[in-house]
Amino acid sequence: MGTYENFDEQKQFACRVIADHARTTAFAIADGILPGNEGRNYVLRKIMRRAIYHGREHLGLNELFFYKVCDFVVEQMKDAYPELETQREFIGKMVRLEEERFGNTLTVGLKKLDEVLSGLTDKYKFNIWGRIDSGEKSVEGFKEFMNNPELIAESFKNLDLTEFQSEESKKALESFGGQEGFADFVKNMFQDQEFTKNAVSMIESPPPPMIDDLARLYDTYGVPKDLIRLKLEEKLKVLIPEDFFETNFNEVLEQLQSQGNIGKTHQNEKINPIYKSLEETAVKSNFHGYDMTKVEDAKVIAIVKDDERVDELASGDEGLIVLDETPFYAESGGQVGDRGTISGQWSVVSGQKEATDHRPPTTVHVFDTFAPIAGIVLHKSKVKSGSIKVGDVVTATVDEKKRDATRRNHTATHLAHAALKEVLGTHVKQGGSVVAPQFLRFDFTHYQPLTSEEITEVEDLVNRYILENHPVSTNVMGIEDAMRSGAVALFGEKYGSDVRVLSVGGGEFSMELCGGTHVRATGDIGSFKIVSDESVASGVRRIRAITGFDAFERFREDEKLIDKSLSFLKTQRDQLPSAIEKLQEELKRAKRENDELKMKIATGAFREDSSNGDEAREISGIKVIAKTVEGLDKGGMRHLSDTLLAKMKSGVVVLGRAEDDKVSFIVRVSDDLTDRVKAGRIVQEIAPIVAGRGGGKPDMAEGGGTDASKLTEALEASYKSVEQMLG
Repeated sequence: MGTYENFDEQKQFACRVIADHARTTAFAIADGILPGNEGRNYVLRKIMRRAIYHGREHLGLNELFFYKVCDFVVEQMKDAYPELETQREFIGKMVRLEEERFGNTLTVGLKKLDEVLSGLTDKYKFNIWGRIDSGEKSVEGFKEFMNNPELIAESFKNLDLTEFQSEESKKALESFGGQEGFADFVKNMFQDQEFTKNAVSMIESPPPPMIDDLARLYDTYGVPKDLIRLKLEEKLKVLIPEDFFETNFNEVLEQLQSQGNIGKTHQNEKINPIYKSLEETAVKSNFHGYDMTKVEDAKVIAIVKDDERVDELASGDEGLIVLDETPFYAESGGQVGDRGTISGQWSVVSGQKEATDHRPPTTVHVFDTFAPIAGIVLHKSKVKSGSIKVGDVVTATVDEKKRDATRRNHTATHLAHAALKEVLGTHVKQGGSVVAPQFLRFDFTHYQPLTSEEITEVEDLVNRYILENHPVSTNVMGIEDAMRSGAVALFGEKYGSDVRVLSVGGGEFSMELCGGTHVRATGDIGSFKIVSDESVASGVRRIRAITGFDAFERFREDEKLIDKSLSFLKTQRDQLPSAIEKLQEELKRAKRENDELKMKIATGAFREDSSNGDEAREISGIKVIAKTVEGLDKGGMRHLSDTLLAKMKSGVVVLGRAEDDKVSFIVRVSDDLTDRVKAGRIVQEIAPIVAGRGGGKPDMAEGGGTDASKLTEALEASYKSVEQMLG
């Protein structure tokens, strides 16, 4: 028998989960899907983390292991799926990164879980106990149960406590004379009408939002649900039925996820019925924008205003105009829609209108173009002068300056895609783009920020192809022929039976399926400059770049900034970096001296022997300071609390500060008092006063809020909180 056969059922199940999820992970990453927080990326992350958790929890695989299993998948399937071998290194790197990230996240998540559970109040414990042990989901059903002591006693006698693992609970049960004795005690307790009344009141009150916090731990930090349930059982000292917990937990989780975009795959909005009606009446536009920017004798075949078809737009009206022939490119494939004008000259008899039509000349500004349904180009327009009617024959003119700039940026996007693959690796895949006249934005799969050397290399590669002035050509061919030719298709894009293939030069460097507008040769782009690189999701980067005149303008601006900096710092160009470094050192030194001065002033304001009203109060023999501090950041507050606590030797320090209408607290309790006074509880009681929340450990806790006007009231309440804990 092999190792697998010797495993128990739970371990065998864990092995199957890991094997299945490793296959999914390897193929998904090879297809360009990376673990993230939205859509299919979110699904992959949950799949990976489930497998990693099963390995850690049930097989004792506490070291990184999942990337090795995924590599084994590649090895077994590379012959049938060569793309796995091509992406082997990238798959291993991404899985290893996610394993490390999950390990760190889980460590933080478990710490957060302890913090959340430490905030359980006795009232909430009772609330949970009652809702679970009653076996009822409704408050009315539980109230009926609470008012029947005989039924309660019988339920406790029949309650299966064989899995009750808490030693403390076992000892407590023995002190009642076993389960039957405990049931009799509960019966007598519930015969007390005042107790029953209070218990019902607790159940009727809404439970605190702790279950929301637990769901967030699962969703944000990946803390497994079964681990959350076990920790909750330990805290409450009560068994929680798995199906009961699962149902309630999932309800809260769905509500949380419905408030944001996590885990959702966005679908296109439903087509507006008015657009469907245009299609049904055979309204259709013929696009001529690939080879021209002006079409004369175009006919207005439909007008839409406020989601209704109309016959005319008057001066000042906005609406959607449909032409039978148009040079305007409708937004698609990341390229923005064209802008321009639609004009008509009615007083001149030229076959456009009858001689009796003497309307003033019409000028319509087109500020966007889109096509919600293939073949129907909608010109989003505003009538600047005159009027426009269905049946009018007009001249449609694209803003050629903006079109040319868009062309430059679109072709540069293709070059950038190819250059990123060349520099970073074949794992680079397009994840979205925006091509506008002023800039281009390109999202792509990559696992870390680009280094300055990599950015320079990408820029050099693109600019070399620009300077070599390669021709840019397009061919229309069948989709299968295009794919066989090696043209790059984008994941998630919809293509028809015939597609447009754009090639730079002979296509060796860049050949992609694309329906956008492009330059005739790469030299038309002028120049290419990356201006930013940022992360937009886990494993997805975004660069923003400029070309042509915008790049030249950027160079001029850089020169002006450098010249101004040289003048201000009174230094030479080659000495600018060292001058800035020297200035930074001076600022750091000044800030350090300023912080030290603030600390001395703040510490002096809290002297125990001071007579200005800032001395510590004594509550039940314990010194307590609760005061507002000014001029200190969070780090300064922590340092001040350390200093004050060290001076007091034994006591409680509560510091609060207000900045930009926001409040922050820090509470410190000396080690000798943490069994009587809890810092976390103090913060939890005073933070709601300033419309906030907080938590922490018994010796140190932090919190904050948004109502700065209540800061003094909250600090005063901390004395009462300490007094209640000591009493």
